[in-house]
Amino acid sequence: MSMNSPQTIETLAVSVCRAVRNVREDNQAWIGIDCLNEFLRIDDAQMIDAALAFASAKGWLSLGGRPAHSVLLNRNAP
Repeated sequence: MSMNSPQTIETLAVSVCRAVRNVREDNQAWIGIDCLNEFLRIDDAQMIDAALAFASAKGWLSLGGRPAHSVLLNRNAP
């Protein structure tokens, strides 16, 4: 995915949820945010942070750590 085309934060949040599904192993629950950044190939950390916050507010993801360093995909995630 490239940030060359404009995206909404919601669209990016859906992409993040899909990335979590694609990145995680069969028995793995939590995924490091760094792994997602590499998978999504987005250099803009603020965009990723905004998408993670949006997905968390929607109940799609749980964030682990302070500051957040990992994510858990929730059942109602797109």
